Amino acid sequence: MTPWRLCGLALVILAIVATMVGTRQRDISKELLRTDPAQILNRPALLREVMRIGGPQYQRHCQSCHGSALQGDAARGVPNLAGNAWLYGNDPVNVERTILYGIRSGHPKSRNLTDMPALVRMGQITPDDARDAVEYLQSLAGQPYEKASALRGRSIYYHKGNCYDCHANDAKGVTDYGTPALTGPIWIYGGDRESLYQSIANGRHGKCPAWVNVLTPVQVRALALYLIVAARQRSPQLNTGDPLDGARRIF
Repeated sequence: MTPWRLCGLALVILAIVATMVGTRQRDISKELLRTDPAQILNRPALLREVMRIGGPQYQRHCQSCHGSALQGDAARGVPNLAGNAWLYGNDPVNVERTILYGIRSGHPKSRNLTDMPALVRMGQITPDDARDAVEYLQSLAGQPYEKASALRGRSIYYHKGNCYDCHANDAKGVTDYGTPALTGPIWIYGGDRESLYQSIANGRHGKCPAWVNVLTPVQVRALALYLIVAARQRSPQLNTGDPLDGARRIF
């Protein structure tokens, strides 16, 4: 066989292989979209595809804020996903929605039901009230606290500050609102006294961009599941161990 014929045969084989790969990728994409996302977590073959697709999307679009290990950034109020700081829950449907439309992103469907008000600047409570509330939060988090101040802060939490209305009676947050737990040990903006005071006094207004016009539906699903799996791998209390064995080799 002449070199030209060999070259032509090689090109034909490459074309066939490319067609087969393309067909397989399309089939996998369709299966990822038609399968309930929670069920994908229990299907190792699909989960491996999720990690293959979702990993690069995380690195490209999310890592600059959430960090290489999903640790977040308290200085910017980026949640620590590996520490289970999921403001709107970590079930696949809610994670997909956050990826699609963002948080206070400006998109009409973004999550913006609640916002942390600047309670001192707006005059609802005084600076001393805020400091008392901080002592109460320190007591809830199991940190050293000043008892008399914490008792006054408890009253601020349930009455004058009206904090319980968003953060719940037990101060563990409400995922429907996207309000964080105030009991530690993971804090969105930090749990030291100064950070807590600044949150109460001046408010917080964290944002997450909407990716609906950037990522394909398959990429959104893969990214959402990638985040859930990666967070479980880095957080023993979240890792049930059952659906992830097939994906661990990716890391």
